[in-house]
Amino acid sequence: MATQGMLLVSKSSAAQGLTFAGITNLAVYQNTLGTLDFYYQFERTGAGTIASDAIETITGSSFVNYVVDALVNDADPDGAGAFEASTNVGAVATAQRNDSGSVVGIDFASANPVADNEISATYIFRTNATNYALGTFGVIDGSTISGQGFQPAAAAAVPEASTWAMMLMGFGGLGAVMRGRRTRTGKAGFAALPGMAGE
Repeated sequence: MATQGMLLVSKSSAAQGLTFAGITNLAVYQNTLGTLDFYYQFERTGAGTIASDAIETITGSSFVNYVVDALVNDADPDGAGAFEASTNVGAVATAQRNDSGSVVGIDFASANPVADNEISATYIFRTNATNYALGTFGVIDGSTISGQGFQPAAAAAVPEASTWAMMLMGFGGLGAVMRGRRTRTGKAGFAALPGMAGE
């Protein structure tokens, strides 16, 4: 079984919605199997601009075409980093994924949403991806805040051996043509210049 591994990127995003305010902590780790884990945590810091509601859902996008396992960590997963131990004690949450597979999420429903100044557990989506790109996140209750997060991405394609061989032959041919042109142009140019020594 994979364990946490190496941090690749992290970010904290503070925002205020109409019904809550808080900080979303996000990170991508390369786990010990070499694939990527996407971390989400929400710290509620207070009321919104017009009301105060508990957090019911955290979402991340886009995970389409990637295998995803959902994990939870109530402890502090990164020591001195932005993530913290959960204060949302006894939280009951369900991992979810929309029909197309693009959006993954955590649904607190009404069982034990993140209220007052609580900190959610850290929710981890373990994927079969080996690269990541910029994505989006959302935190939802009676209103929504969203921002830039991270998502799985395909690795850059590596050319096959036959493609490399053709490219090298092409570059070699270009080099030969350029050397031939430079030599011929150089000889003609020197012959045309008047007043050179030896004339």
